[in-house]
Amino acid sequence: MNRSKQIVLASGLIAVLALGAGALTTFATAADAIMPNGMKMSGDMPTPQTAADYRAAADKYDQEAAELDTVAKQHADMASLYRSRAIPGSKQYQSYFTLANHCDNLAELHRKSAAEARVTAQLHRDMANKGI
Repeated sequence: MNRSKQIVLASGLIAVLALGAGALTTFATAADAIMPNGMKMSGDMPTPQTAADYRAAADKYDQEAAELDTVAKQHADMASLYRSRAIPGSKQYQSYFTLANHCDNLAELHRKSAAEARVTAQLHRDMANKGI
């Protein structure tokens, strides 16, 4: 493998590892967020109290879903790239194939998370429409 291909592959791996580290940091921070009533909440979003609060929460979940879709697409694109480089019989075939599967798995996880965020957004909109 020539030097430029090694650099591209290493850059991709570093990006994936950095994303994973960032996600772990985010999850740790969210797990530490405790409301005054002792309940744990995710991120900086307190429990909605008014219809406007529920609409704002729905907007945040819609934004989160869009961001997750973007990350899912990035991983799907990386999977396609790795899969295109996985030439049967080459020394790197197994590595590229493994990386492609890894990216496919991450893309699917992000798509599922985006779908859950959309459901949560809709639930918040429903609560806002009920005038709670």
